[in-house]
Amino acid sequence: MSMSEEINEFKINKFTPSKSIYIEASAGTGKTYTIQLIVARMLAEGTPLKKILIVTYTEKAAGELKDRIRKKIDEVLQKGRIDKSEPELSPEQMANFRKAYQDVDNAAIFTIHSFCQKALKEYAYDAGRPFDMAMVDDSAVEDMVDQYIRDKWIEDDEFIAMLREAESTSTLIGNLKSYFIKAVDMYKGVDASGKEIVTIDEVEMPKLGEATLSLEELQKIAQAKNFEELVSTLHLEGHLKIFEENTGKCFTKKGTGTIPEFLANLKKWKKGSPLYDGSFKDGKCPQEDWPKDMYASFCYLKELKGFLSDIDKKVEKVKLHKFLIAHTPQLFDAWQAYKAENKLQSFNDMILSVHKAVMEPGSALKERLSAQYTYAIIDEFQDTNQLQWDIFSNVFQNFVVGDPKQSIYSFQGADVNVYKKATGEIGKKIDLVHNFRSTDGIINGCNALFSGNYFAPAEGMPELVKFTDSYPPEGENAGQKKKAPEIDGNEVRSIWLSEKDISADSFAATAVAHIIDWCSFREDGKTTRLQVFDKDYGKPGHDSVLKNVTFKDFAILAKSRSEMENIESIMRSVGVPYTQYKETNLFRSRECAEWISLFRAINAPDFSSWNRQLLSEVLITDFFKDVVAERERATRGSEQSSGLEELHYAESKEFDDPNNPERLQIASWRTLALKRRYAEMLERIYDDTQIEYRLMDVSRLQSMARLRQIGNYAIDYLYNHRCSLDDLIRHLQGLARYEESADDENGDLVEKGSDFNAVQVMTIHASKGLEFPVVISVAGFKQLPNSKPPYITHGKDESLHLGFGDTAKECRQREEMEEWKRLFYVDFTRASSLLLIPRYDVWYKSGGEKSGHFKHVHFLMDALENFAENSTDLYDSLLKKDQWVTAQEGIAEKANLVKDILARTNEANSNTVDLDKAITEQKVEIASLQGKIAGASIMQYSYSSLSGRAETPIAEADDSRTEKEGESTAEEIPVPGMENYPRGTKVGDALHNILERMRFMAFGERFKSLEDALGHNPNIETSELENVIEEEFKAQSLPIAAHKKEWTEITARLVWNTLHASLPVIEGAEIHRDATFRLVELPRNDHKPEVQFDINAYAGNPEDSGTDAPPAETEALAILHRVCKGFIDLLFVRGNDDDKRYSILDWKSDSLENYSDAEIKKKVDEDYSVQRVLYSYCLIQWLKQFYSKRADGSGKGLDEQQIFEQHFGGIYYAFLRGTDGATSKGIYAHTWKDYASLEKAYGEVKKLMSKKKKDEGEN
Repeated sequence: MSMSEEINEFKINKFTPSKSIYIEASAGTGKTYTIQLIVARMLAEGTPLKKILIVTYTEKAAGELKDRIRKKIDEVLQKGRIDKSEPELSPEQMANFRKAYQDVDNAAIFTIHSFCQKALKEYAYDAGRPFDMAMVDDSAVEDMVDQYIRDKWIEDDEFIAMLREAESTSTLIGNLKSYFIKAVDMYKGVDASGKEIVTIDEVEMPKLGEATLSLEELQKIAQAKNFEELVSTLHLEGHLKIFEENTGKCFTKKGTGTIPEFLANLKKWKKGSPLYDGSFKDGKCPQEDWPKDMYASFCYLKELKGFLSDIDKKVEKVKLHKFLIAHTPQLFDAWQAYKAENKLQSFNDMILSVHKAVMEPGSALKERLSAQYTYAIIDEFQDTNQLQWDIFSNVFQNFVVGDPKQSIYSFQGADVNVYKKATGEIGKKIDLVHNFRSTDGIINGCNALFSGNYFAPAEGMPELVKFTDSYPPEGENAGQKKKAPEIDGNEVRSIWLSEKDISADSFAATAVAHIIDWCSFREDGKTTRLQVFDKDYGKPGHDSVLKNVTFKDFAILAKSRSEMENIESIMRSVGVPYTQYKETNLFRSRECAEWISLFRAINAPDFSSWNRQLLSEVLITDFFKDVVAERERATRGSEQSSGLEELHYAESKEFDDPNNPERLQIASWRTLALKRRYAEMLERIYDDTQIEYRLMDVSRLQSMARLRQIGNYAIDYLYNHRCSLDDLIRHLQGLARYEESADDENGDLVEKGSDFNAVQVMTIHASKGLEFPVVISVAGFKQLPNSKPPYITHGKDESLHLGFGDTAKECRQREEMEEWKRLFYVDFTRASSLLLIPRYDVWYKSGGEKSGHFKHVHFLMDALENFAENSTDLYDSLLKKDQWVTAQEGIAEKANLVKDILARTNEANSNTVDLDKAITEQKVEIASLQGKIAGASIMQYSYSSLSGRAETPIAEADDSRTEKEGESTAEEIPVPGMENYPRGTKVGDALHNILERMRFMAFGERFKSLEDALGHNPNIETSELENVIEEEFKAQSLPIAAHKKEWTEITARLVWNTLHASLPVIEGAEIHRDATFRLVELPRNDHKPEVQFDINAYAGNPEDSGTDAPPAETEALAILHRVCKGFIDLLFVRGNDDDKRYSILDWKSDSLENYSDAEIKKKVDEDYSVQRVLYSYCLIQWLKQFYSKRADGSGKGLDEQQIFEQHFGGIYYAFLRGTDGATSKGIYAHTWKDYASLEKAYGEVKKLMSKKKKDEGEN
């Protein structure tokens, strides 16, 4: 290939920093090296390093750039020139580089957020911002939305009308909250000129025929009760007249229907029924015999039939969107004001603040920044947006580097439209076109795949990407061309294309078979079947152009986490080691739960009484489990273990001895923690437990990496926040509750933890900027998820718009389809030697036509078909190798091959070296984690167990009401396998978390019978429930893999029985045994787990709490916070607006001798008497904010007794192991004689707490 004359290649000897330029760099063309050269040129011309600002997309990229620039400066100092084509530098210029080398650690290399954060911190006065701003996540606006719903909008006529007319109030409220949270995040307010940064579109009104209806017209149609009113409202007389004038015409082709019959059918219409119960299909009516105006009226009535089918929903939707559009700016301003008042800022705010400050006329911040930095180099420029470009273009002379073909982060605000606009403003373009990363086969194959119409925009979309070919190294760089891959010593093509109808499972099995086959050794025992070029060729120890492949040379790329499951499952089945790269759910992992258990044990002053369970918990974590298991097996005289024995052994008397080895270790760590020698504590934990070397097995590599990452993060957090272990535990619990969509992650939270010999599995988004010898793309076999409003779109003038309607949704989908094209470009160009591409069967119908369900990949299907037909010299066919996975002997054969591969590559020694390297690297890199949590620490934490108990039960029968009559006498039916079901806190937490994730009503609708939940009904899908159970058991280190079927079935049984159990209705002081309800009857928005009553309880003087809560409430919550951590398992509400009853329920997994009412009451009286008092009292105090008289005179003016009588719905305890879906068995229900009795009981709790404080020396 020869290059186009239009290409303006980058030459360092022609570069001058006197004018802004943009550099367009395709994949593998040396973008980072070019930035190194630009910085070197600037240094040579006398610009100090500290005057050069470099901004890139991620912290990882910023760190790598700093390392690369350091190496470049070092190289210049050694060779005396910038590049081999450049002349020698003068002594003055060399002095510039020596000074830069000293300053490189402080080089101004940032992400956009860290740059803005630094600017606001250093120049807070110039930016008009406080100096000490704390970080908050914008999703916390949910609390403000709740407040507005409760306090402000409840008096808004439009809001009240929506509530009154809604088909489901809970659904309306849920939608309102989720839409507002997204809208406030997307809407950016106004700029310095007062213009909206993101314009909110007007309400999209429905159309009927050619007419766009107003809300008033829409409501009139919805109010029509019969056909006469419909005719009057819509003026249908003309349409009907046309049919009446043609009564002689047939209405159906078969001649069985007449026009009079059709008209008579129409006139029967009543609201709620279909308009005409026959068919409006064109093929069944003889339209060719009708006059044109008759057919037009037919089409109108046909449209009207569909229009009327959901008319009420149309009205509700319009009113909802109208309300959202009207109140989004108001809510945004209120949220911004709240953050400003409380000295809080989000990541969005940092950019908005800098933008506003530098765009103001005579900006002091602009003057400061332009004086601080002479030049700005913006890396990954395709991932910028208008706000960011406004900042840089208004302040600096810019050198931007990017590739619009790799713009794939629109969900994070990146805007490729800005790239096109900005590069047009800059004008001067330089190209990087030589690919130094990949083989000729990859380069030429990708040119063929992505040329032609691949990037051609869909109709109505602007052209944002113009593809240009890349080229192998030429001329003086021709020696850097990469050698093609070889199999068994024979050169093969770099792209392998599957058959056209391969299934996802078949492709996964075929890919795994090739991984194993290619990593296997040839007869010489020295070379693997597949060999690829060695990019380190020429360096010491790298004497051959080609190298053997190992598992870590393979990368599997997917669009979403769900697309990884097929191939991961097959790799697990044969023992192929793999790791998930850039794992975003790190803090929801089992390893995080184990660190929490360990820190709780270290934090415990002793292991007596209640704290004994903390010791049991930590003994079954990976820190101690192997040692405990070995000792338990020795005691039992058996070499086998199911994992359950260790669970029970951890609770044995052996560990009650303070001189037990494990307890002595924990005590030594506690001593270091008390002295705040946290780093030393961490190293002692690793050294004492030898956990890193016990997790050396290839199947545990991912676990070991996560464990080390979380441990380093925890220590970093302790030092940075000068906090206690208790604070750290709460923080980790909060992060464990922070959820993020797997499809919408950028992978920047946690980077690669190790360089072990394992296949790397990741999303395409996470792979950006990386390269791999072999890439296996599995993306594209999942349908697109249904997105919900609001939507960010671009107007004709490229301005940003925020819309809620169908037009905005369709526009957003079209824009996303364009991004999918760029996504697959990133996907395929990660490969340097070999690329495997599937052509999935689900993309096509049975006749070979394209499936409408996969329109989002039609462009890819076209490109692959064209490539298959016209580029036969550039690819090999990937034939199916999937039969082995269906036979046990085939799986066993592959597993043995994997073992042989690992043995031959001396895996154990390799992993030891890799482990030490990983440990060293992570100690340096983990510090960057702290700034990447994006406010996750503000999430609530989960504590359900009572940590302090009264010596005698508080408030016995005289003052409390419990369901005592008619105690359960039914014979207990033993649950199969329960004797092997785990006991203790771990399984309790797992069950608690499973129930927390359940949507009660949806659960009841799906699993109407216990058999359905147990998977005995082939028509009912149970995989989602089973996955939740497995995830939560694994998170608690419970060995569910060895007991999956048995434990999953028992857990599903417990959950179904609990959610279907009959709970007696409690109304104030009365428990109605004859009136019951079930939790599955509660809509999603009527039950809320993990409630803290939104009060920041203070454990000291209530007057110092910093809240506006009533003193009684604050004091009660302070005690609740002290005794049981202030969190409620479940708050739910029943009844209508005038008679709402609020109740609290606590899940209990206690193992009792039996679950009779008497036994359960005894258990609650002994262990939870303090808790039930505090729950009841805090619930009443919390309800006062709704029903008592407020300071402004509003409110219903009820006192505590009236609130108790009219809105208190009681306290429930559900003993999970004893519930029965057909009865109230296992349920404890409790109330009080009156509020005075509850207040008396609360007084006893206060006395108890005062005594505890005195005993603990806390006066």
